[in-house]
Amino acid sequence: MPFLNVSTNVILVIIGIGLLIFIHELGHFLVAKKIGVRVLAFSMGFGPALLKKQWGETEYRLSLFPLGGYVKLAGENPEETKTGDPREFSSKSPGQRASVLVAGVALNAVLAFIAFIVAFEIGVPFITPEVGQVVPGWPAWEAGIQRGDKIIEINGNKNPDFEDLFTVVALSDPARGVNLKIERDDKTFDVTVKPEFDVENGIQRIGIMPATSLKIDKIFAFEDAVSPAKDAGIQVGDVIVAVNGKQISTEEEFREVEAENPGKEISVTILRDNREVPLNVVPYKVTRWMLGISCATSVLDGVKENSIASNAGFIKGDEVLEVNSKPVTGFADIKNLIIDSEKETYVFTIKRNDTVEVITVPLGDRKTREEFLSSIAPLYGLRVDSVVEGLPAEKVGIKPGDEIVSLDEKEIQDWNTFLQVVMTSHGKPMVIEWMRDNKHFVSTIEPQKNEKTAVGNIGVKFKEKTVMRQYGLINSCIVGTKKAIINVQRLYLTIKGFFSQRLSPKNVGGFILIAQASYESAKVGTGKLVYFLGILSLQLALLNILPIPVLDGGHLMFLAIERIKGSPVSQRTLAIAQYIGFGIIITLFIYATRNDIMRLLSL
Repeated sequence: MPFLNVSTNVILVIIGIGLLIFIHELGHFLVAKKIGVRVLAFSMGFGPALLKKQWGETEYRLSLFPLGGYVKLAGENPEETKTGDPREFSSKSPGQRASVLVAGVALNAVLAFIAFIVAFEIGVPFITPEVGQVVPGWPAWEAGIQRGDKIIEINGNKNPDFEDLFTVVALSDPARGVNLKIERDDKTFDVTVKPEFDVENGIQRIGIMPATSLKIDKIFAFEDAVSPAKDAGIQVGDVIVAVNGKQISTEEEFREVEAENPGKEISVTILRDNREVPLNVVPYKVTRWMLGISCATSVLDGVKENSIASNAGFIKGDEVLEVNSKPVTGFADIKNLIIDSEKETYVFTIKRNDTVEVITVPLGDRKTREEFLSSIAPLYGLRVDSVVEGLPAEKVGIKPGDEIVSLDEKEIQDWNTFLQVVMTSHGKPMVIEWMRDNKHFVSTIEPQKNEKTAVGNIGVKFKEKTVMRQYGLINSCIVGTKKAIINVQRLYLTIKGFFSQRLSPKNVGGFILIAQASYESAKVGTGKLVYFLGILSLQLALLNILPIPVLDGGHLMFLAIERIKGSPVSQRTLAIAQYIGFGIIITLFIYATRNDIMRLLSL
């Protein structure tokens, strides 16, 4: 029963997250008792107490909200009047007080390691290291990595998953790169890839995406609320095994048929509950708002290693000025002058580091010319290299060689921003400004949809290919420890990204995001949920140790100051610091919750 499954998953999530906070507070409680601090209250949960039981000097409570708990110690609050009682927290030595503070963090760390070990004994699915997409111009593309390649080793570490790859790449020295062992067509070879910093995502990447299966992960609707997949009866969890009567094994095969049939009915065979079900679906006709401009420059953004271009001497950053003595304004000119010509040899005049050089390349047949073009990737800028006949750009007089300056009086800095503004315009007229030969031109332009470029889409996202990692006790300990280290490194990357302002604050997530991720993990299976809770426990431990007042790390910072100066920090200073720390936490909580709500609204 679906409702029963949902209820069970929600309960598991509540119990799991509650356990993390409860264990943290339990650490404080046990060590406080051990060193003789009077514990006034120990609560399971927050809010009003549903049940109370006085046992000795401590009141044990079961509170309304089951997510975690708290411990109340005598003499803990800076604003409390201190009596000097030796059993007050403030009366203990700095070392003893530090042990109470560290205990919560320590128990969370221990719980994380235990969770990882238990998870791997149950079995945890991970995204396979098989390459699904390679971004042209990025390091992986330049290194010759292809769709379908399997990464079987990273810097000597065998059997990685995509999570391992992501972290190793992000932490690697870009000058030295990462050493990958690739498996392709039952053969293996080594390749070194030097990561590149991705400004948009604020992290080092090599430009690959994981391979996908044919299992439906999500079903979505288009801008007018049409959802062909849903209307046809396709469900999340279905596996597409055939399209138009032909068996398929990759997403690429399906997407090709889907794209070629906008508005035309296709038949799909899906596997559901081990039973094949034939369905008919009409791909939605996807057209995008466009002006009819291409801004692929004649500057090379990437050159594949060991290709015709690299062997001829081309390198990233070269600007092609002429092909066979004919000037070029962009990549479209380069392509046309090569493909449309029947010459045996091509002479390229290039600009490199303020010097002009000539490179001669033999390209005897069309296949060789196409191979050459596929081995170079253009840099996209704001200089127009071609316009589409009949579309708005041509109608207002924009020509190849023109430089786009602004849209609606807002300066455009790069091609991606320009593309985003146009694609999200919904056809709204806008003012475009461009330059030609030091002259300014301004015109009103209205984006339109080009029906000729329409492609089909049924509105489904496929799930990444996964592999189940399940081991015995000893291997679970080994792999669990490795994963704990990997997740500490990922948290370090996140914190570093925020402090260096390389990671967008929009990536901050709060309790709603944690609950969503926990629930999705619970749907995958118990092993995945336990693994995810292990990550949360580790993050709770590490974040709590940060030197922010209110957090354990903040208290430890003041204890260190006390130890150095030989006397406690004044109560007034502690109280002010508490307010500041509380303000920081509340602000972060509100901002994270806002981000969570915005994510929900954008779904």
